[in-house]
This record gives sequence, structure tokens and C-alpha cells, in this order.
Amino acid sequence: MSSSSASSSSTSRRSSSDHSASAFSNSSTVFSPTISNSQTFKSNHSRNSSRTSGFGGFAKAFIHDNKHEDLEENEKNLDDDPLLPQYQLPRSPSLDQVSSFTHLPTKLPLSLPHPHIGLRRRRLLSQVLGVLGILTFVGWWMGENGYMRNVFNDGGGISSEYVQDPKLPGVIIGFNGHDLLEETKAELSHAEKMASLAQIRPQEWGLGLSTEHFLAGLRQFPENPPITTALSVLGTFADNIYLLGPLEKRDYFYQMREFANEVFPKGIAEGLVGGLIGYIGHPDQPDFDAAYAYAEQPGGAGGGRQSWDSTKHIWQTDKDTKKKGSQEVGSWKDGKAFDEGWEWDLLTDSDADKYVNRRLAGSRFKEIWDNLPSGILRSDTLRYLLVLLEGGIYTDTDTTLLKSPSEWGNNPKLFKGGQGWLTEDQLERISNGENIDDIIGRPSVIVGLEADVGDREDWFDWWPRPLQIVQWTITSAPNHPIALNALLRIYHSTVKAIEWSHSVAHSVNVLKDQGRYEDAKKLAEVGVLNEPKNGGPVGVMAWTGPGVWTDAVLSYLRVKYGLVWTDLKNLRVPMRIGDVVVLPVTGFSPGVGNFGAQMNTHPQAMVEHKFAGSWKEKEN
Repeated sequence: MSSSSASSSSTSRRSSSDHSASAFSNSSTVFSPTISNSQTFKSNHSRNSSRTSGFGGFAKAFIHDNKHEDLEENEKNLDDDPLLPQYQLPRSPSLDQVSSFTHLPTKLPLSLPHPHIGLRRRRLLSQVLGVLGILTFVGWWMGENGYMRNVFNDGGGISSEYVQDPKLPGVIIGFNGHDLLEETKAELSHAEKMASLAQIRPQEWGLGLSTEHFLAGLRQFPENPPITTALSVLGTFADNIYLLGPLEKRDYFYQMREFANEVFPKGIAEGLVGGLIGYIGHPDQPDFDAAYAYAEQPGGAGGGRQSWDSTKHIWQTDKDTKKKGSQEVGSWKDGKAFDEGWEWDLLTDSDADKYVNRRLAGSRFKEIWDNLPSGILRSDTLRYLLVLLEGGIYTDTDTTLLKSPSEWGNNPKLFKGGQGWLTEDQLERISNGENIDDIIGRPSVIVGLEADVGDREDWFDWWPRPLQIVQWTITSAPNHPIALNALLRIYHSTVKAIEWSHSVAHSVNVLKDQGRYEDAKKLAEVGVLNEPKNGGPVGVMAWTGPGVWTDAVLSYLRVKYGLVWTDLKNLRVPMRIGDVVVLPVTGFSPGVGNFGAQMNTHPQAMVEHKFAGSWKEKEN
């Protein structure tokens, strides 16, 4: 063996002495630098070296720490062994000299001590340092974003103000679909704020109309008198919900006459006043204030009573003619009513405007019609106009005729048995079995009950009146005071809404002048169709809806016959009150499941309402 070879071999053994055990990591024999039998060492080493060669010379065995002096002594002994120069121990790359490009000696001087750390330990140490480095970086990064520092805050946990749920597409976050953390909006500049506030305007409807113009020559609609004793278990609120109007027949007559003469064209006004005299009487008559006893009077414009079916005409209205061929409309147009000689007409919105222009041109009521703020209000108003000026039946397009009109209201019971409104002679004839129609004539108006809430305390959540009269089907002879009174109420409600619009506009401007812009904005957002509980003037239901028709019917029956609303409770058969017949709930509203209503096959069922809500389509 050459000296250079021996030197190289010796250098290899010394440079790898600290890690020689790692070359035998897969062996069952633990290597010790002190070798007593060199032959045994070479035999074992050969086997272990072959096992570890596939691992690139990197060992994984554990080596015990020894004193540096012992390692040097053992290495010297190995150098003197004649058998070992032929064998080179595996070299540790980390301890080798870089002789290949430095030309330095490959053997480390033994005089330089160095700590003995196993490869596994060094690896473990490197991994620990790497993990700590990563954690340090992550902690620094999260701390910069305000999250990590809250882990160690005084509260002992993560502050919720920094926790935000990600907004995922299609996923609703927060209560009721609203984000829990609202996006911060950029604050407007002062100029932008001023420009935005300058745009605050009250609703414009009614601002170009004058209440003085519409009320000229008319008395104010009276308020209800104080009520001290409730008529039912529902209390005085239920009694006071009905807008009674004048309580005396004389006041009722004068108010209605003024309205007819001031608001309608002259030709129509004459017929309306004549009907008023025919049904109410004239204050100049000596027995005007006495109980009124009926005898059949000649009909015609200008006076006298007529029966409700004296004009056999059925009126329906709709946005367009799409429902003209529906089964419900067909029951009126081609069914039992047609067989009895009733004519049928459907007025579209365009037809309605033409009708009002033709019949009411130049009148104040035409102005009211032109300025009603909603199609629903016009639809309701039109039905009252049609039965007032033309007579006959009005019915919605979602109703079905079940029985012939000639069967409506037959064999009624008499209100109070006829006492107080029939003469002694008439009562005697009734007791002898004569038909009421033969004694005082056929009724001039037929209406039906819609609701009779009984003792339900929540009735106002569902119905405008605790006892309510159907508005989807109404009948009347022409020029009857009930339909005229309904239009009077609509007229005054419209004037009230005009007055409200002027008041709101003034208040909005005052609030703006005071710098209360938020209050001004909220007030300006209130619409004229809002319910009073929401800041509006009247509300649709009280403006033209069933509440208006109910109040008009009950007002007439009160001033003429002394009837109050509780007299119609628990009605199960038709009731005749003078020239008016009131049908039970089953009459025009069978199958509703409330108020004792029977099914549509019941003998008392005359008209069925499908509740399709066609009036909602007239909103625009």
C-alpha cells in the first residue's frame, strides 16, 4: 500500500470517526470505535456496509457520546492495525475537507477538538429550527393583521371584532338576509351631502289641487259623537270604527242634496235629488220626521222608488278584456241571468275613462276622478257610479253566479218584525200571510254580509269593520241614496288626502330649514296611499273599499230605520229593512269557512267569490 493511499485511508477513518456508527444504522451490531478483534470487525463491517450503501452513506443509528481523547486513542490504534488500511470507513460529507477545489489536506488535525453531535440529532435540530422559523414568520404576519395579537389579549381569547365570515356566492349571511358586518361606505363630501339633501322632495300628488275649490258650497263631513256605552263585547272601538255621518234624517238629506247639486252635472243632479226625496222624503213634508210608512210610488227620474232589478243590466270592470271568456264571466254573460233578460257589459280602464268623460264632463266629481292616485281607487269608485247612475248589478270578474237574480233575497224575515217602520195596516196584512213585496214593493237595494267577527279581539287585523258588507257584488236601483252616500265619502276622503299632501309638503320644508334632514327625508317617503298607522291620510280600504260601502249602507239604515250594526249580527237568513234586503254571509260569500257561511250548494248561496284579487291588477 502506498503512502498516499495509506494517508488517504487514514484521513478517511479520522474524518468519519465521529459518525462511524451511522454507517451501520440498519445493523443489529452497534459499532464501537474500540476494536478488540480486527478480523471480526472487518467481517461485520462488510455486511453492514453493504446494507447501508443503498442509503447514500447516510446513517440513522444512534451513537453514544464519548470523550474526545478516547476517540483519538481508538483512531490511532486503528491506524496501526495492518488489516485496516485496505478498508476505508464511510466518510461524513459534513466533516470532509473540500480538498477537491482547495488542495488542502484531507485529514483534520487531531489537535482541534470539536463537539460530537450525531447525524440524527443534527437533523432533528435543523427541523426544530425550521419549524420555529416558520411559526415566527406566521405569527409576525398574523400579528400585523390584528388577529394574532388578540389570541394573547387580556380577554383571554380572540376578539370577535376581527372575525368576519367570508361572503360566499349564493349564501345568505346574517339575520334576515342582511350582513352582520356592513360594508363601510365612503363618506360623502360636504358638497355631495348638500346636493343629496337638496333632492328631498315630498310626494307630489295633490299639491296642485285646492281643498277650497272642492269644498266650496259643501258642509264638512261630521265626526262621530262620543260613545259612552259599547254596543257589543268588542267595546267602543268597534262602534267608533263606523263613520256614521249625520245621525238625523234632516241633516242627512241636506248634506246629500248639497253634494248632488254642487258636485255633479245639473242633469244628473236633478235625478239624484229626486231619488233622495223619493227614498228619504222632503223636510218640508209634515210627516218627514215621523216613522216613514211605505206605499209603492211611481218610478222614473226625478222621484219615486224603483226596485233593484228595474234596470236589468250587469256591470263588470277590468283592466282589459282578457277575462271576457272566463268561466266566471260566462256565468253572468250567458247563464241564468241571460235567461232572465239581463244585459251584460264589461268596461275596461279605457272604457271607464270614456264613460266618466261622457257622463260627468265639467263637474267637480270628474276632477276627483281624474286625480285619484291609484287604479284601485278608480275601480271602486266606478262600481258605485255605475249602480248610482245606471242601476242593476255590479260584480267582480272573479265571481260566479250560482242562482238566478230573481231568487235573491226571497222570503226574508223583517227587521224588528216590522215594528216602527210599517203601519198597523201593513203589519196586519203581514200577519195574514201576505208577501212583503206585495205590501211595500220589491226592495231597491240588495247587499250581502262579508264578515261577522263575533267576539274576536283581533278582527281589525283582518277586516276594516267587525260587521262588514260585501263590495264585490252590489245591487241598486238608480239614484238611490246609499250609492250617492258612498261617493260622498270618497269625495271627502280625497279632499282629506289633498289637505294631507299640502301639510306634509309644508312640514318637509320646515324640517329642511331647521337642518333636520333625516326627519325630512323620512316624512317625504310617506305616500298618500299609506295607511294612517303608517303616516298616510286615509288608506285604500277606508278611501274607497268595503269600509266605505259598509258605512254608506249602515248610515242610511240608521237615519231611516234606527238600525245599528249589531242588529245584523248572527244573520242566517235574508233580512228586510224597508227598501233594503241584507243577505247572510252565505248569500254572496259561501264556503269561506267563517261566520257561519255554508257551502256554495246551500239554498242561501247566490254568488260565489273566488278571491282572485283582480282589483290588485289595477294598482298602476
